[in-house]
Amino acid sequence: MSRKIDETSISIIGAGNGGHAFAAYAKDRGFQVKIWNRSKQKIKAIKRNRGITSKGLLEGHFPVDMATTSIKDVLKDSKLIMVVTSADAHKELAMKISRYLNKDQIIVLNPGRTGGALEVNYTIKDHCGPCEPQVAEAQSLLFVARSPQPAFVTIAGVKNKLPVAAFPSYNLEECLPLLKRISNSFCEAETVLHTSFDNIGAIFHPAPLLLNAARCESEGVTYRHYIDGITPTIAGFLEKMDQERVKVASAYGIRAISLDKWLTTVYGSKGKTIYEKIQRTEQYANVEAPSTLNCRYIFEDIPTGLVPISSLGAAMGISTPHIDVIINLANFMMKTNYIETGRTIESMGLTNVPIHLLKDYVTLGEDVLFEISEEEAVLEE
Repeated sequence: MSRKIDETSISIIGAGNGGHAFAAYAKDRGFQVKIWNRSKQKIKAIKRNRGITSKGLLEGHFPVDMATTSIKDVLKDSKLIMVVTSADAHKELAMKISRYLNKDQIIVLNPGRTGGALEVNYTIKDHCGPCEPQVAEAQSLLFVARSPQPAFVTIAGVKNKLPVAAFPSYNLEECLPLLKRISNSFCEAETVLHTSFDNIGAIFHPAPLLLNAARCESEGVTYRHYIDGITPTIAGFLEKMDQERVKVASAYGIRAISLDKWLTTVYGSKGKTIYEKIQRTEQYANVEAPSTLNCRYIFEDIPTGLVPISSLGAAMGISTPHIDVIINLANFMMKTNYIETGRTIESMGLTNVPIHLLKDYVTLGEDVLFEISEEEAVLEE
């Protein structure tokens, strides 16, 4: 007999900027809120504050029903499990939660980056989870938020439209209404390939940072990531990377949005070139670059953004030389093999999926593989 699942209860995994914002937002909308973090200091601070204090677009104090470092306790009975950690932690987290999941629960990655739902789904099953997980991923994070200290958050913005997809796609029918109770900004994406290939951060984050490494690591030097860090030459390189991303997506039957169109659609940016549009994007005017290479622009966007795009391209015989240059540069500079640790065809559980049928697989799930096996058996007879 399965446990009773409470659709008014939400488990938030991760107490960073996004986790704080989701906790306050969900509580404001009537959910019972449970929040987990591996850091005892963060959990103690939330307990001392008796919840989350929010400023900005959402003002007030929002009590949480549970703050804990126990992954088992936080998952119990919640229908919706919102994972709000960096994407490079998804695989390890999937291993931890696999034994505690109920078949009626829904996991949502905020965001999934590239291939997140596929990797988490495969990892849970590979570690003998007791149920077939329902896994979904958002294209990006719903909020522009900062948590200056544990238990406090400032929500500066909420996206007007945020695509989300489930694996397999039909699971979104149950997931989306729950997400819309948090925010109407959540909307349907056709498949997880659509949310994965529209990972613009993979293009915008690591390359400019690596190509400005001297400035980044110079003591006392600050500069703006987009406005100062993206020169006409670097913008041209980003455009080549982006063309490779769009080409790989097209090989799988996905029409990914180009970087140029994304800037126009999301920010209303104007200009004849990518460089001009970036320079004229108000939202980028004061975004400072990281002061270290050891940041999410590298340890998240390389292994969970560029590596899976390259791997999916290679499976289709499509070369991605500009993307691969940035992956290899990061490998050498950070003394880490992101290809080994990152998302690949293997880690996403796609080695037994005929790659030309990947779009059908993410839409229909295992049924596609069963149909192929039956067809092969008939042909052998």
